Amino acid sequence: RSAGPCTRRAPSFAGMGETRSTHRVGHRDATSRDGIRGGASEGGIGVVLVDHGSRRGEANEALDAFARVYCRRTGRDLVEVAHMELAQPTIGDAIRNLTDRGARAIVVAPYFLSPGRHIAKDIPRIVEEAGRDHPGLDIAIAKPIGIDPLVAEVIEERVKAALE
Repeated sequence: RSAGPCTRRAPSFAGMGETRSTHRVGHRDATSRDGIRGGASEGGIGVVLVDHGSRRGEANEALDAFARVYCRRTGRDLVEVAHMELAQPTIGDAIRNLTDRGARAIVVAPYFLSPGRHIAKDIPRIVEEAGRDHPGLDIAIAKPIGIDPLVAEVIEERVKAALE
């Protein structure tokens, strides 16, 4: 049984920055009236932060580090990380861990910049397959990070740092 990344220690990835992600791609719209609702303090809402996954361990550890930042910034504790492919834990593992920890609803939040094939097809398919093991569980898929002024600010910080 996983304690989630909010309580695990992993390498620090200083300077990687913080960004945000919201909106819909799959099961239910996390912002609609009939979708999953709830703030950081609302119990029972789990979040799966999912990236592509890599054969390089340090690349996968970066998602763990981001998850800790996400937990601190949002106050959420029902958070798990997952890799779409090439590494563990899988999206199915993360959903199972969250339900074991008491999640009544889950939002899968892609740690991707653009709405490409993985966002449009692969992640919804994987989530649909994992959801079959949890009938009655509401699972929403958030939009990728996308075009956001906060991302522009992070890129500008990186440009300035590269010039120093």
